[in-house]
Amino acid sequence: MNHNYKIICLSALLGLFGTAAVAQDNTGFDACRKAVGEVTQDPIVKMKFKNKKGVEYYKIKAKSADGAKWEFKCDKTGNIFEKEQELSSADHPAFAALKKIDEAQARKIALEAYPGTISEVEYEINTDGFAVYEFEIKMADGREMEVEVDAGTGKIIKAEDD
Repeated sequence: MNHNYKIICLSALLGLFGTAAVAQDNTGFDACRKAVGEVTQDPIVKMKFKNKKGVEYYKIKAKSADGAKWEFKCDKTGNIFEKEQELSSADHPAFAALKKIDEAQARKIALEAYPGTISEVEYEINTDGFAVYEFEIKMADGREMEVEVDAGTGKIIKAEDD
């Protein structure tokens, strides 16, 4: 009988600690959902836990009724360390208010630096609040480049193999 009592107590303790561990894992999830809710009321459509080079975070996507998309990177404490808002066009009011160069000028800047064919264009407001044209460029050597041109200054702020 004493042996059964020990097994029951051990099972209860494991259940208790297991529940605490699950609750602790949800803390980061809940903190990030709350942080995103403070930025936008748009519904979250995807939330995924990531671990890149030892950095753990949640990648969260939200989408508004007008087609604008949000992407957040949030650590387990609820700190949003990267935020992008992808808009439907360069004419979207949030983008248009910040841009100083049009899409044709941005295309020219990107293609002069990285000759090729533009296969995709996105219109984003980045973490720093700048409007950015993001181009996917297929290069002659077969590589694909992601090139971001600041819509306010016309400067390339990011270029990397995709």
